[in-house]
Amino acid sequence: MSNTQNPPAGWTLSHFKAVCADVGSWTWGTVQGAFNEKASITQIIVDAVIGMIPLVGDATAVRDLIAVVIGLADDEEKRKSTWQWVLLVVLLFALIPVIGGVVKGVGRIIVKVAQEAAHLAGAAKAAHLLAGAKEVIEFLNRIGVKNAEKWLLSLHVNDHLAALTEKFTHLMVTLDKILEKARTKVASLVPSLAKRIDSLRTDFAKVREKGKEMIPLAVKELDQKLREIQTYIRSGGETTSRLALHEVATGERVVTRADERRLVEEGVLPVRNSRGGFSQNPASPAKLAKISKYYKHEPGYPDLMYAVDKETQQYNSVAAFSGKMVNRQLKDGEQIFRFFGPPRATHGVPVEEAWAGGAWWGVGAPPKTAKEWREMAAVLDSFNGDGFFVTSKIVGSKGPKAVVGTVSEQFGSKIPGQYLPGGATQAFFFLDKDIKELLNKVGHDFINGTRPAKLVDPATGLEFTFHKTAWTDANGIWGYVQGPGATAVQTARVGSREQATKKNKEVVIHP
Repeated sequence: MSNTQNPPAGWTLSHFKAVCADVGSWTWGTVQGAFNEKASITQIIVDAVIGMIPLVGDATAVRDLIAVVIGLADDEEKRKSTWQWVLLVVLLFALIPVIGGVVKGVGRIIVKVAQEAAHLAGAAKAAHLLAGAKEVIEFLNRIGVKNAEKWLLSLHVNDHLAALTEKFTHLMVTLDKILEKARTKVASLVPSLAKRIDSLRTDFAKVREKGKEMIPLAVKELDQKLREIQTYIRSGGETTSRLALHEVATGERVVTRADERRLVEEGVLPVRNSRGGFSQNPASPAKLAKISKYYKHEPGYPDLMYAVDKETQQYNSVAAFSGKMVNRQLKDGEQIFRFFGPPRATHGVPVEEAWAGGAWWGVGAPPKTAKEWREMAAVLDSFNGDGFFVTSKIVGSKGPKAVVGTVSEQFGSKIPGQYLPGGATQAFFFLDKDIKELLNKVGHDFINGTRPAKLVDPATGLEFTFHKTAWTDANGIWGYVQGPGATAVQTARVGSREQATKKNKEVVIHP
């Protein structure tokens, strides 16, 4: 409700106060505070601390629980809303002895942060979640939880499903009994109020029945939001998603929490920064020890440290990756793809033709939209104008020997103002010179309207198929905070390096 002075469910103020006084268990002052749906962090902390005190926990829980339950009873749409049930689950924690009051406070912050983050995207969302993680830790420190980070990382909402279900059932039974008692007192004096109580009890029964379906869903949702916060606490980034990227790129499974912890501590996972992007690997010749954590050349594979770029004095191709880079042969059944297109101008800047043959390829199914391609593949407008792509599938044991890893973020230089976060998987490998030149020729002809037959590389067994994207939003749109113009400035010094090294490269978009 927008006005905390209003009684619930359409009751008049005097009638509701009278019922509260007659029932005796709840005072008007206690229930009144329940309807503040936008409680400040200070109020959340106070509520949680009070909830930790024996015998008072139930009273403070009732204050908020009654508001949520009445909302579910009165509004069928709310009963269908997972978020309404998530809030109820958070409040139910206050009824669990010892741990409940603390989890209630943590849960309220998580719900607030998650709902606000739902309206954000990219770097803004990542930054908000990181701030939320810090807020939770600050809250735990303020109420005296020892080793707050360890405590939070050990919390699993799913472990409490049975207890929460039991508390919910007990709450609904209690509410029904109190309403039944209240009806007995007011039936002869205020028949209309007795009728309203009958209606409310019927609706409460609907809430109780719906809870059998929604409580488990809400617990699952809250647990997922908690995990998002936990990943930022654990490693400053999205550990779960970063592990998935690591496994897809390297083929190495993470089978235990000890393995996960080792990958985080060794810093080999792609790092998600506060911008929401995947940070570039160190690439300075003066920092070979740091580079070796992420990449080591092996005989028979491409050497990404063959030369230092004259302009940037960096190993550009190393900076094109985020996290561990693995030398591995592409496996039987893996898909690869590469985008190409004719020359064009984007925001008045000429963009050269992107060729079908080249060293940078995506691993997996091609992206379905221009937005996915630009943002997760981190293909700047100045790299590639799009329009067409070529796909292939590895057959047998003759797959190319490649350097595989996660795409790093990209900053526009030639066309300033563009920022793309990256995060999908890319492979760098060399095709035989003859097949590369043939791919380039066939791709060029395909652009000009000639539809070639499928092209087969006899050395690797790769069969290449050409496609047209038909996208109309691939250029000059995605990744710009503001449109490029004469006064636009370069957003990061690495822009020119990226342009030189990652031209035409593609990556896979993960679901």
